[in-house]
Amino acid sequence: MFRCARVRIAALLVSVLLLPALPAPAFAEAGVEVTSADYPAGNEFHGAPGQPGDFTFSSNGDKDVQSYFYGLNDGTCLRQAVPDEPGGSVTLTLTPRSAGPNRIYARTVDASGRSSACVSVYYFLVAPPSDPVAYFAFDEGQGNRAADLVNPDQGATLSDGVEWVRGRVGTTGNPNTDPAPRMEGTAVHINGRTDGEITAEHSTVDTSGSFSVSTWVKLEGTDADHVAVAQEGAAQSAFQLGYQGESGQWVFRMSPEDEHRDGSQEWAVAASTASAEAGVWTHLLGTHDDRTGEITLYVDGIEQGTATHPGSWNARGPLAIGRVLSQGAGEHHWSGAIDDVLVWNRLVLDEAVASSETNSEVWRLANRPLASEGRWMLDEWDGRAVADATDHGLDATLHGDPLTAWNTADNDITFSPALRLNGDKEYVEAPGPALRTDRSFSIAAWVRLDETGVGVDATAVSQAGAHQSGFQLGYQGSSDTWVFKMAAHDDAADPGSIGGVYASSAWLAQPGKWTHLVGIYDHTGGELVLHVDGTEASRVAVDHAWHAEGPLRIGSAQHGGSNTDHWPGDIDDVHAYQGVLGAHSISNVSMGFFPTAQH
Repeated sequence: MFRCARVRIAALLVSVLLLPALPAPAFAEAGVEVTSADYPAGNEFHGAPGQPGDFTFSSNGDKDVQSYFYGLNDGTCLRQAVPDEPGGSVTLTLTPRSAGPNRIYARTVDASGRSSACVSVYYFLVAPPSDPVAYFAFDEGQGNRAADLVNPDQGATLSDGVEWVRGRVGTTGNPNTDPAPRMEGTAVHINGRTDGEITAEHSTVDTSGSFSVSTWVKLEGTDADHVAVAQEGAAQSAFQLGYQGESGQWVFRMSPEDEHRDGSQEWAVAASTASAEAGVWTHLLGTHDDRTGEITLYVDGIEQGTATHPGSWNARGPLAIGRVLSQGAGEHHWSGAIDDVLVWNRLVLDEAVASSETNSEVWRLANRPLASEGRWMLDEWDGRAVADATDHGLDATLHGDPLTAWNTADNDITFSPALRLNGDKEYVEAPGPALRTDRSFSIAAWVRLDETGVGVDATAVSQAGAHQSGFQLGYQGSSDTWVFKMAAHDDAADPGSIGGVYASSAWLAQPGKWTHLVGIYDHTGGELVLHVDGTEASRVAVDHAWHAEGPLRIGSAQHGGSNTDHWPGDIDDVHAYQGVLGAHSISNVSMGFFPTAQH
């Protein structure tokens, strides 16, 4: 993560150095002078997007100024600030939301209502997003200590009720050289009882200021409140990120004060719009903006609820993972697994903060940490057993003739053996489900078709539901194109009533030619994306997704409860990932490598 951040910083520095020279701000015309110790004017980088700073507006000695109107990167100057006395100064807290050059525009209004022009009065540079101030990756996999990767001299202690389990984010070993690569690392599992908790040795953030906290969780018990992350004060935790049993929702809450409560004080609560789902890795992110008092909850990268927290205070106690401090005692212990806890002393923004980026940091946290869920290289030479090259153990079975399936096809691009299927009831099936098809996922395969044309619908990879496939990656005969599609639902056995969304290539499929296909479901963005030979071929909106709980199939699909759309030709090196593959990772996968965990 931190290496990638340094790459983004270098790219941003280059882009800023290439910017044309900007004219000096017109201070005299506006009659406004702005100063800031947090974001000084000039050509040096300070702060970060989402990190607030104080800016002082003054009138250059003009005693007739009644108010200032201003805008941050907004030349309309609609926001008003009124000094305590005419001509006085005003200090405002502003939060830059983009890295690189930022401008403050301002004008003044006098006692007669006359306004100066709205012009640029202040220019400053904002550094790229800062790294977290605390990061518990939980990739140790053993022992009773977890390291804070940001603060190497500090960490957290695991109690007796905590154990190590397979994680959602992280890396153990080298995924391209280890015989059983793992791109999920490990996580902690807490039993939901009072003997299960993790306590850090330090406070991580000033909870009276702007901050953000995120984690991956897999909930088990749903009958009570369960808190994943909190930071303690003397009697209460200032914030809690977790699950609310009474409503069945994910929640981010902030306490009104650090005292023993009688139950009358109002908490600020941002809750999910839908019920929490147990047994599924889910990404939670809570943010607090001290400028507006607004708290926001994101679930799997999608904004949920907001609330206003009027009385923020600084909890100086330790970060607690797996419980909350309430009335001076530990309560609401987590039930399930927790992975990858991060804390920032700024807002994590749901928008791109640099011109070189297309996705927000919120999106990246929920979608770019990849988890390898299975890889079938299809380089066997005999028999019906088909190995899973990851450590998930999803070894598959060939339903076909081993004498013709193996040793007859070669991928002349990657120079590897491949699987040959006859298009007539031959396929490979891995026990499943390999993927959560209602969360972001990516599926990739090399394919070569023997037959094309109307009436030849062929599926290279799918995952079966009861009646329909949750997704299909392959070929559509009616349009003679490559296609990645999702059925609308799995409720009926009648294929004609299903419908769905299709991401199809704008060009025709070529029979007899090896082609690399990648299908991506972006749950946060609500999109299906198809890549063909490393080029984005189609991107379409999708407003639904359901989880297909059946096996993963190579060479066929599920329609109306039947196994159909058998593949006529060759298939090689099938990859399945939870998360969204980026362009760099798609290139790696096409060459036969595992992607890095963050790309």
